[in-house]
Amino acid sequence: MEDKSQTRVQELSKAESIELLQNHSYVGRIGFIVDGQPLILPVNYLADDDSIVFCTEPGTKLSATGAGAPVVFEVDDSRPLYHAGWSVLVKGTAREITDEDELDGLRRGPLHSWATRSTQHWVRISMDEVTGRRIPGT
Repeated sequence: MEDKSQTRVQELSKAESIELLQNHSYVGRIGFIVDGQPLILPVNYLADDDSIVFCTEPGTKLSATGAGAPVVFEVDDSRPLYHAGWSVLVKGTAREITDEDELDGLRRGPLHSWATRSTQHWVRISMDEVTGRRIPGT
């Protein structure tokens, strides 16, 4: 049996994890299934207290996530010289945003994809489960 007293990994609360998600990273990775195969892609995102939003080009692999697909979303930060870092993992469901008023607000808001100029296709990921871990510096 593993001796947990030797681990430096600290579990984060949901509130701590959401705070990191909202304020300390604006590029995350979304994991999903395409044609029966797992795929992970980076996205620019914004998070509120219960969801994550991102924009993608219509017709791309990422746009397929908007059809109610189960997804995982991950953000992290590391300080290699200090052997420190943190990560946050969200499990949820991705759905296309179709409300015109909400889309108008998102298109005029601060989030702009680095990968595409298109603002036609927006996806929201529910935060069904949020977990986080931190390894403090040495």
